[in-house]
Amino acid sequence: MAVNLFFVPHQDDEALTFGAAIRNHLDAGDECHVILYTDGSASNVFKQLNGEIRSSLYKKILDPKLEGYTPLDRTDLTRCRNDEFLRSCLALGLPVENVHFMQDMQDGTTTVEDCEELIRSFTDRYHGARVKTFTDLGGNHRDHANMGTAGLNLYRQEKIADLRLYVEPYNLRQAKKAKKGLQLHKERPGRSKQYVVASLSEYKKWNPALEQFAIGYHSVRKEIDAVIANPVSYYHKPY
Repeated sequence: MAVNLFFVPHQDDEALTFGAAIRNHLDAGDECHVILYTDGSASNVFKQLNGEIRSSLYKKILDPKLEGYTPLDRTDLTRCRNDEFLRSCLALGLPVENVHFMQDMQDGTTTVEDCEELIRSFTDRYHGARVKTFTDLGGNHRDHANMGTAGLNLYRQEKIADLRLYVEPYNLRQAKKAKKGLQLHKERPGRSKQYVVASLSEYKKWNPALEQFAIGYHSVRKEIDAVIANPVSYYHKPY
């Protein structure tokens, strides 16, 4: 049984980009760990839920009082995003003990050095584990790219034996453009598509009484709908 470490920058990335891959590894009997490494506090959904700007989901200014909830602060946002993330991971079939909240890094402020340290802390704990990060290609979010750079650095130093760099579905064209001849591999969930769909569906739930605010769906509605329709994980090997 192989051990796989998925390093996830923000709540929803585990399902959008890694979902099919995680499910395939679980179906193969592998052990999978998902490591969330930022607090996700920078999302502008915070302003949408507090009625400061128009809701991208409901196409109106939300009134927390009328909707039945108290305006959120940044700590509330992180807590509610973490709840979405945990529900998503459980829907994928991950054991709760394999979901790790390592959120010392604030959303948007990661460094390559901090990412390297986090990877080493887990590869020291799970010796010989396969490492899964986002690619550093395509001009993607710095929290994504920094972990990809960190993974490549450690791989080139021979501190990681097995590294896969995943490409966000919405970043495919840019990643290919950034690296001529880049060979992308596809992972489809096969018989377990429903797990990936269920995972992504957790980000669509709106029930303020339970502090479920569809934060992920507010943020990346089109991307979530696209992956629900066609769950695929894309990755490339170190270059």
